Amino acid sequence: MWYLCHVLCRLSALIAKARSPNEMPFLREFLRFGSSTAFVQVSRMASGLAVAALVEPSAWGHWYLLNLIVAYGALTQLGALNGMNREVPASLGRGEAAAALTLRRTALGVVLLSTGAVTLTLLVAGIAVPSIGLSTEFLLTILLLFATQIYTYATTSLRSTTHFTELSRIQYLQAIAFPLLSIAGAAWQGLAGYIVGQTLALLIVSVTASGARNVSWVPRFDLRVGRSLISVGFPIMLVGLIHTLFATVDRWVVAANLGSEALGHYSLAIMALTAVALFPQVISQQFYPRMAFAWSAHRDVDGLRSLATRQRFFTLAAVVPIVGVTMLIAPPIVRAVLPHYTPGVPAILVTSLVPLVSTVGEGYGGVLHVLNRQYWYMGAILFAAALNVSVSLLLVGPLGLTGVALGTLAAFGSLAILRVVLGDLALKRTALRP
Repeated sequence: MWYLCHVLCRLSALIAKARSPNEMPFLREFLRFGSSTAFVQVSRMASGLAVAALVEPSAWGHWYLLNLIVAYGALTQLGALNGMNREVPASLGRGEAAAALTLRRTALGVVLLSTGAVTLTLLVAGIAVPSIGLSTEFLLTILLLFATQIYTYATTSLRSTTHFTELSRIQYLQAIAFPLLSIAGAAWQGLAGYIVGQTLALLIVSVTASGARNVSWVPRFDLRVGRSLISVGFPIMLVGLIHTLFATVDRWVVAANLGSEALGHYSLAIMALTAVALFPQVISQQFYPRMAFAWSAHRDVDGLRSLATRQRFFTLAAVVPIVGVTMLIAPPIVRAVLPHYTPGVPAILVTSLVPLVSTVGEGYGGVLHVLNRQYWYMGAILFAAALNVSVSLLLVGPLGLTGVALGTLAAFGSLAILRVVLGDLALKRTALRP
């Protein structure tokens, strides 16, 4: 009860502060970027539901395995984009605009080279390993990986320079193009058409981003700057890699123990988690470059802690109503629209709670990155991943999909607590330095 009262008081204070003249530009930017991101997520989720209705659960489960090529392949730029996302706002905080442009152009060069290398690797693997093969869906997923990398570069350029207004316009376009092309593709050619539609949508949006003033499409192949970006971004990228593995453990447990059809049922729980986690991601994307900028400009530990606290309470204000609405409307919608996926409903309810427990640690992930404590962060994620595997394997037998979802919930809860503990320790140690 005391914590609830504390939260409500902090939320009231934040709302009052948000209405002040100094905070109104940030609030308008947040609402614009948040609504565009919500529009993107809703359109993607609606597209997923429509395509799930068009294909068999086994095919939909196969897509979630193919999609891991995109999830894991996106990390092959060796952290250059992660380094750009931290070093560009840091350079701007020092007043070095020309250096920030060089960093963005070099990051594009690294993305192009790394994407070419991973494409060749995947093609060779498809030829050499019969169990993989060069199926149409496999080859199209490689193209989707390329489109995803280009799109990620464009959006990271805008985020790192805190140009969220331009990013919002691009996201609105994606929210329109993605469902139109992906659903039409699925109706035309099933899973293969769905992948083609996604690829075209991302490429169209990336071409549109060419008009944005902070997205440079002139690559720079500078070994020194590239190595500097990677040296900064590689530990951050490792955190992302380990977190991706951690966040996809449930898929492997379901596929190995319950089969591809069960994974198709569980995919709705994954989609629900992605939908509910939308606003925490939006808020984090807006706060992280500001943390990097503020720390580079002022080196103020209390200011960094204040930003983390603001992020946590903004996130809590966004997550609570979304979790409630999702848990209320998801079960009847699934039973009415997708009755074949009804076995996944209990897992949906459990995974919808994940962003709520994760709110405890919001803001402190950014603190750990800004203070170069990535290896601490990796240790926390590895512990949470081990807990995820252990609990999921323990419960998948007696509880099925719900047991795997409970393992995921326990793992994200433990990671949230570790973020707070390690982030607070990093701030205290930094404050003690002369």
